[in-house]
Formats: sequence, C-alpha cells, structure tokens
Amino acid sequence: MKITRPPIVDDLRELQGLANRTALGSYPKLMQSYVAIKDQYAAYSQHNGDPWKLNPTNLDTELSRRIKGHYDKPPKDCLTFIPETRYEMPTLICLMCGGFGMGTLDHYLPKDIYPEFALFSENLVPACNCNSLRGTAHKGTATPQRVIHPYFDQFIGDQLYQAKFDGDFESPRISIEVIDENHPNFQTIQFHLETVILNDSTQGWFEKYWGQLLVRPERILKLVLPNNQLTEVTLSSSLQDYKEAKDDEYDTPNNWFSMLYSGLIADVPRVKELANIINRRRT
Repeated sequence: MKITRPPIVDDLRELQGLANRTALGSYPKLMQSYVAIKDQYAAYSQHNGDPWKLNPTNLDTELSRRIKGHYDKPPKDCLTFIPETRYEMPTLICLMCGGFGMGTLDHYLPKDIYPEFALFSENLVPACNCNSLRGTAHKGTATPQRVIHPYFDQFIGDQLYQAKFDGDFESPRISIEVIDENHPNFQTIQFHLETVILNDSTQGWFEKYWGQLLVRPERILKLVLPNNQLTEVTLSSSLQDYKEAKDDEYDTPNNWFSMLYSGLIADVPRVKELANIINRRRT
C-alpha cells in the first residue's frame, strides 16, 4: 500500500475518441451515453472515488459489455495508458495490499458494478493477485466502510498495520491487525484489511518468511546486527533499523516487511528467543 499519483491521462479525450469511432461495437450507444459517463468521471474525482457518494449509472447492458470489452482488448491506437499503467508505473509493491507481486490492474470500483469506470484512469490501480481475490467487494454495510484508495487517501502515509504472532515460536499463526484502533479512519482501514489484505496468499507469505528468518536470521539481518552478543533491546533496535530500511526501499511503511517486523518488535518474548538463537549460532 502506497499513496501514489494517478497516471496523467486525458480521460475525456480517450472517451470521446472511442465514442466517435463508428467501426466499434459500442457505437452509437457510447456516444449517446457520453454526457452521463462524463458527469460520472467528474463526480468520481470530486468524491475521490468514494463508493458511498457515487451511484452506478444505469447503462445499457450491451453498452456495459462493450465498454468492458474495450478494457480487455483496447481498440488499435486507443487506451494505450492501460498497459502503461499496468506495467510501467514506478512502484515496487502492490498499491492495494503492500505485497510484492505486480502485473494486474485493480478496478477500485469494480467494473461489473460500475462499467462506466472500466476505462477511467483514476479507477485503475496497479496491483497483485489481491485484485482477483477481493472480487467485487468495495464497501461494507455502512459508511465509511470501504476499500482504501491509493490515489486519494493521504493517511496511507501512516503505518496502518502490523503482524500479530500467536502460538509456538517456530510455527506461529501470523495474522495482521490495525495498529491504532483510535485512528480517525479506523473503519475504512479495518474494512480494507478484511477485504483486500487478508487472504491465503498474504498468510502464506508471512508464515513462509518467518520460517526463512528462523533458518538464517544472522544472514537476513547481517547488515543491521551488531557483532557482540545480542539482548532483547539490541536486537529490537536492529529489527527497527531493518524495518526502516524496507520502508525506505519501498517508499511506504505499509509494505509486508514493515508489517511483519513491527509486529515482531512488539512481541518481546519472541524477540528474546530470536536473540538467543542468533547468540547460540555465533558461539
């Protein structure tokens, strides 16, 4: 997760270009709905994509299918920003969940519910497979429960999540929790956690990484570990240094490394045991 500027696209020019192309299957219905879609674009930008402030346009079923078809297979010389946004935006992590896979575009407001935004640049966010795993979930049962928008929600600059370890040392159950239950955007942050971040793929990465850390902690952390015997305090300091280095690398405190190490630092008994493991291997 990372706050990022949306791609610079003249969306109305793109829409007008499609609407004017008589050879496309979307003609003439797209031209006839141009003003309604244009107004929806303006409302989306005004309300930062908030689904509680936007109602889907009642587009013709055939037109909806055609618009989504243009997304899946852009007409020649049109919508070139779509593959550019998918593959070329300068980010190393998934903007939606903080993981490290890329290669898809997430429709922040699902195109099956809001087909008018299927081609809207501000609605297209580079993401990993959390995109398909969340399906069409985008808002909860009451405002302000909704998915976080990485183009508009400035509070992503705060660290929002950390890991929580339960169970034995070697094979814990690792979950993720909101750090600050008093955060003014807590309901949005919690909904995003439950809807976007928590899935089998995320769970598998955290548990696999923990296993790797136990096998070779002195190698993974060697750039931040002091040479002398470790205590819980000195190891915690080293873990904090490692976390901050990852925050710098990915330009966000909401990457998976940061979540894991923040939770580990908060688990004092686990840090003590990890320090003991490293000390024993050094002797």
